Amino acid sequence: MVFCSVCGVESDSKSKVCKNCKSILISEKYFNINELNSFAQIANDENIEILKATPVTETEYEIILENIRRIALRNLERHDLTALNTIDKIRVIASSYAKITYKSKGAEFGSYSYNRIRIDDRLADCDIIATLIHELAHHLLSEIFEQMLMLIWEVKKTYALEAFVSFILGTNPIYVLINEYCAHTVEGRFIPHGYQKYASFNRILTEEFDLENDAEVIDFALMMGNSIADDIIRILENFIGDDLRDEIKLVYQRNYNNPANYDEILLESDEVYETAEKLKHLHIILISGIIASKDEESYELLRQIKKDFIENNG
Repeated sequence: MVFCSVCGVESDSKSKVCKNCKSILISEKYFNINELNSFAQIANDENIEILKATPVTETEYEIILENIRRIALRNLERHDLTALNTIDKIRVIASSYAKITYKSKGAEFGSYSYNRIRIDDRLADCDIIATLIHELAHHLLSEIFEQMLMLIWEVKKTYALEAFVSFILGTNPIYVLINEYCAHTVEGRFIPHGYQKYASFNRILTEEFDLENDAEVIDFALMMGNSIADDIIRILENFIGDDLRDEIKLVYQRNYNNPANYDEILLESDEVYETAEKLKHLHIILISGIIASKDEESYELLRQIKKDFIENNG
């Protein structure tokens, strides 16, 4: 028997697809029905050695991306997107992955944390669309890392596991920069040319890095963020196709009073890592993250993050 890496339901070892959630089963992997619910279980010497010795293969990575695509497919079966207007189509796609809540104060257009997208409901439709896609990209990047760990350790997803990935991506400035550049790149794929905004990326860049002395690290972050963005774009292009992109362009034409500005589009890059190199770096990020978590101060932060996950998903 095998256990699905997405939902944890037991299936026959000869099955190709989970009987519950239709995810592709990686039959050579046995997914433990036990769960990693404590950080002592996650960040122990045995798991570190397993992590070091078990990089995700290119085939397994493609299965992870396909299973993430199927998460939305299962949810979208309940909706007739053709009957919705443009902004509601994007809302439904985003809500197939994460909860969406609205705020009415603060300078930020939106934010993402704990499987929840928060967005300012005072925004124009075009800005809501761009922000939803941007914040959804943050969620999907976390999902990729979570499913890699689930595969490597052969376990189901838990709030402790999600908290651990959130810790990795949120405490190291390099990984924060990767995450932000990735989200901007994904957003830029689906909105009209010339309306890309890199404000949050530029803020992190100037606040956390020395542009001259950290040039090599910054180049790595951009190339890595761009590489993961390509994977997320491939997932989302299944749902945001040419017709919906044309609809988004029309929303911008109706909504946006300012002309296109092509200055920030210069931050876009075509440089990406080959798959093998990208997977090597993803593996290093996970290893460095678990090692960095092994102290009481980090455990305290992890406990708070896990609490926030529970409160936001209860």
